[in-house]
Amino acid sequence: METNQATMETTQAPVKADLANEYPERYVSEDLRREVERFLFREARLMDTEQFREWHQQMLDPDIRYVVTSTQLRSRRERRYAQPDKVFIYDDDHRQLGIRVNQYYDPQHWRIDPPEKYCHTVTNIEAFESDREDQINVRSNCLIVRARRSYEVDQFFYTREDVVRRSSAGTLRLLSRVIDYPERCVQGRNMLIFL
Repeated sequence: METNQATMETTQAPVKADLANEYPERYVSEDLRREVERFLFREARLMDTEQFREWHQQMLDPDIRYVVTSTQLRSRRERRYAQPDKVFIYDDDHRQLGIRVNQYYDPQHWRIDPPEKYCHTVTNIEAFESDREDQINVRSNCLIVRARRSYEVDQFFYTREDVVRRSSAGTLRLLSRVIDYPERCVQGRNMLIFL
């Protein structure tokens, strides 16, 4: 029995370090954390009110990389597969996000009639100093509820790892967003949303 326990302990994947516990001094100041929080709340409001062009033009850095992946959750002892366990759902830059935004305003697009309603909830926001003076590392948990007609309601939950950069104008801009989406098969009708 002891041998099996020892084997299990050595085959488990390493756990990702918790930045808050490992580097407590790397939290940003309280004023900066509140500014980051307001930034994320504004982003959620723009999404809820379908102001996607404003989001794209005012909140995204021109160098943005927006990545959504899904990881196959295999047993930690699983060794049969040599293939990657990560699948890219989105890997967009500023131009590609602009194309997706413009698609929403196309009158022929099936998603706009009847319209969808959104409710973005952002919580557990933590902001950490970066090695770059003009950047802030941000982690948050999110829930989106999307409703269309009375019988089409989808929920999406996930954790975001963002990098926010201060622009030359002094405003915060989203430079990077990485989401490892927890569902291997999306249970909603589609994933044509901005997370």
